[in-house]
Amino acid sequence: MKRFASFTGIDRAIFITLLGRGWNVGAGLLTIFLVAHFLTQEMQGYYYTFNSLIALQIFAELGLNFALIQFASHEMAELTWQADGTVSGSLTAKRRLQSLLKFAYTWFGVAALLMVVLLMPAGLYFFGVDSITEFQQSKIAIPWLCLVFITAINLFIIASLAVLEGCGRVSIIASLRLFQSVFSVTAVAITLILGGELFALVANSLTMLLIGLSFLIIRFRHFFYDLLIKQSSDLSGMSWKHEIWPFQWRIAVSWMSGYFIFQIFNPLLFKTQGPIAAGQMGMSLQIIMAINGVAMVWITTKVPLFGQLIAKKQFGQLNALFKSSLIQSSIFLLISVSCVLAGVYGLNYISSQYAIRLLPVTLFSILCVVCLINHIVFAEASYLRAFKKEPFMILSVLGGIATSGLAFLWIPNLGLEGAVYAYSLPAAFIGLIGGDNYFLFEEKRMGKIIKLF
Repeated sequence: MKRFASFTGIDRAIFITLLGRGWNVGAGLLTIFLVAHFLTQEMQGYYYTFNSLIALQIFAELGLNFALIQFASHEMAELTWQADGTVSGSLTAKRRLQSLLKFAYTWFGVAALLMVVLLMPAGLYFFGVDSITEFQQSKIAIPWLCLVFITAINLFIIASLAVLEGCGRVSIIASLRLFQSVFSVTAVAITLILGGELFALVANSLTMLLIGLSFLIIRFRHFFYDLLIKQSSDLSGMSWKHEIWPFQWRIAVSWMSGYFIFQIFNPLLFKTQGPIAAGQMGMSLQIIMAINGVAMVWITTKVPLFGQLIAKKQFGQLNALFKSSLIQSSIFLLISVSCVLAGVYGLNYISSQYAIRLLPVTLFSILCVVCLINHIVFAEASYLRAFKKEPFMILSVLGGIATSGLAFLWIPNLGLEGAVYAYSLPAAFIGLIGGDNYFLFEEKRMGKIIKLF
């Protein structure tokens, strides 16, 4: 058993996270089936376009969640967990962690308010609900308003979990996410079966919120009380202006660029080709991104450890850990993508009614290739970001500009083909080629720095 764990790289955190992601894949397939079965093709388009528009929350978050993990992990190098659920050790490190948490809640309070004030009316306008009569008759308006409001509140839960994950509670957070997923998917399934249509998204978000809040109160109330209420010391805290923001703004630019790389297609297809095309692209992308999300478990569960190894200047162990994790995750991804592609081909071969809810096989195959490309880029970015830097920012901006530009140019005339081509070409030529060359450059540059310590 130990040999298997050593060969595959599956430790406790990865196992629990894989269990959760594995459930997510299975549950995602169930949700996809339920969406295809209980929603019309048009309503399926609304379903996935809702998801793309709600992803605009990234413009309110501005990459802070990822920054929280990185900065918390560096402070935990000098702190340890106690039996009562608090952390202790260096007073300076604890004070810095305390200031990081308080800043996070302030930031997300403002972000939640902006989501409610801006995203609610923007969504109604996008979906054409611009009068009281249309609002009363629409099946779209109430689900959209509820979804935005609950998602805004969920920002506080997400921030809390990011800090805990950075503090090394990776396996516990993974267990929570598995628990959330089980119940949220159940809520989605029940809502769809009962004819709730788009309220299924509301049920999903509300379940995630209630379970996350209950977990934080029951399991980590002492941790948050100690940091939020008690004064650790009179030492100065972490400087957002001089420490967090120089890293965060680069992450923010990359993540906002990511919106134009991954989320621009559904709204644009919805407006130019109709909801059916948007639903096909949305469902196909959901499958591909879910597979990549599972493969990234080998990397993401190691991010807090990456930060601690960097803080301790144990760079040899860091590089060995990253390389083995990348190999293991890539093998898993290749096998998974092959199986999914075979399944999609099978649906088309037997002329299943569900095949028309996805992209044609040729276009879906292109997405599978891009999935493999993106995995390498995502892994390299996670490794370099552990140094509290955002080296891929320029590439992300270029990718966002190229992808959105091609999407606006091709989708109105080529439809789904234009969307897939706009998604794939920048990923190959900017993401993979540019990203891989930049990673090698940074690795050599950091190698020279490492020798100085």
